[in-house]
Amino acid sequence: MTDDQPAPRAGRETPTGDGTPATLVVWAITAVNVVIWLAMEAYGGSASGRTLIAFGAKVNPLIADGEYWRLVAPIFLHIGLMHLVFNSIALLTFGRLAEIIFGHTRFLAIYLVSGVTGTVLSYLLSRGVSAGASGAIFGLGGALAVFFAVNRGAGPAGLRGQLGSMVVLLAINGGYGLVQPAVDNWGHAGGLMGGLALAAWLTPRVASVVGPDGLRVGWRLQSASAAAWAIVPVVLGILAVAVTRIPGR
Repeated sequence: MTDDQPAPRAGRETPTGDGTPATLVVWAITAVNVVIWLAMEAYGGSASGRTLIAFGAKVNPLIADGEYWRLVAPIFLHIGLMHLVFNSIALLTFGRLAEIIFGHTRFLAIYLVSGVTGTVLSYLLSRGVSAGASGAIFGLGGALAVFFAVNRGAGPAGLRGQLGSMVVLLAINGGYGLVQPAVDNWGHAGGLMGGLALAAWLTPRVASVVGPDGLRVGWRLQSASAAAWAIVPVVLGILAVAVTRIPGR
């Protein structure tokens, strides 16, 4: 691998024909989102309140009554075609890069926990019915920002300077949500917080690959230790306490 090539995660993903790690999980999530959206349209329309409630949108009184599955289900629901299209584009943009960097399992953990974190913060601070993958996508953006921050002085030239670009993208998307009606900004903020928290522990480090002659011949991603997975039950435990002990709005 030369200096101007991205550093794929070594030895964990199934490579594509050009040697790039496959992004199986992000495509599977996108497919699931599309299938569920089609089912919602067939049921009564994805923008219908009746449909949203039936499929598991975040409805605070129902969560307070013990329907905790609604903390996860909204991640896979979308309200209208454009909501699905824009989130799918964002998911494939951020998600494919995140899956290459973090690997299948860590990527999935970041995505799901970020999504749940977003739903929980929205439950605590927003009364509205909400659904969408945006919180989980903000989590992926936060995770990528952590990766670029941790490795800002290392790796191939293509990695350098990416932290600023990622922060700008997150700021633009966050700002857009603030000026648009009917956007669950608390869900976005919670997802971002979840992604930052998990990536702070699970982010791989970029390391040099040195040949027999002592010269650098490429780069590899050095995974975080297995102990870093402890952050997942810690975050989920905090969320569980928050939902069961703090009344939603």
